[in-house]
Amino acid sequence: MKHRFSTKYAILPLGIALFLIFGCVPNKEPTVNELLQRGLTSLSYFFDKNTSNIQHIDAHISSTYRPGDSLYQPLLDFQNGRLDRAIPRLKSLSKDGNADAMYWYANHLMRVSVKSRLDGYKWFEKSAKLGNPYSAMMLDSANETCRTYFGSLCEAIWGETSGQLLRERAKQGDIRARYYLEKPKDPFIRKNFKKWTSLIEEAAKENFFSPVMELISVYENPNKLNKEQMDDLRSILTLMANRNFVPAYDRLYVYSDYQTTDDEAIKLGSKAQLTDRALECGEISSELSESDLIDCLSKGYAIKEVYNDSLPLRFIYKPEQSEVIEKAKFKSTEFIKSMTPMIYIDEMHVDGFY
Repeated sequence: MKHRFSTKYAILPLGIALFLIFGCVPNKEPTVNELLQRGLTSLSYFFDKNTSNIQHIDAHISSTYRPGDSLYQPLLDFQNGRLDRAIPRLKSLSKDGNADAMYWYANHLMRVSVKSRLDGYKWFEKSAKLGNPYSAMMLDSANETCRTYFGSLCEAIWGETSGQLLRERAKQGDIRARYYLEKPKDPFIRKNFKKWTSLIEEAAKENFFSPVMELISVYENPNKLNKEQMDDLRSILTLMANRNFVPAYDRLYVYSDYQTTDDEAIKLGSKAQLTDRALECGEISSELSESDLIDCLSKGYAIKEVYNDSLPLRFIYKPEQSEVIEKAKFKSTEFIKSMTPMIYIDEMHVDGFY
């Protein structure tokens, strides 16, 4: 029997989904409901025949950072749960004056312990003063996260500062800054909804897909979508997957009832799909040939090394022959070297949730 386990992508509660998809809450403008009922076809870019089937060979086309960027490896480790590697490097970069690294280091300090919370505030403050708009946002008194962690230390002036810094980055062509600057606070008003979807499409054209994921979560309750709507959803997810965006691959994996894993998704860093394969072969590992057992064990060792998760290894048979274990570890090392993982987290989606 194939293992089933949850991924990071949760389905919206039924009541919220009914409102967002069908407009079942009173006192909302009918025109807005009509827009919502149009569903995902409002994102015309994703249904353009000239773009929808293109697959890029650039593994990092939709990655927040690329290999060679100072933040690539520490944020990849951060994303993968390897905080033992990520935090020392982020701390070092922060001490060297990297304002963007300061944001991530501060975010960790803020959440990891009450004792380190004030240090997190200080690093956010330093980062903001050096020009990081997301750090300034974290200190804004209008920010619920700030009020939760920093209380009276939050100040409205940081909201003004973050807006100014986002505008500066947006003028330089930073699509993430432009999106977070111009995204309407209430997108479900007719004029705002149109502006929001327009921003989402502009971001998608530059292969920034977090905004798309924010929108499709509105429509993704599979129990309330008809076949045509599900086909539209899969079309959008497929385009993003073709742009090497791992969260889209993982959504498609969920909609296949956890049946269809993808080699490319695993190579790009899908823990969920690699874990599925390890657990699947683990069920019959005591019956596998030596070569197949080595392959199965190598998946478990790769998960342990890349994602700091040893759980799948517990379900895989380990023979007494040490040479089999060594071969499996070697194969896992070679596989890890062949990976081209992309980074899908950003300052507004630190944990990868949408």
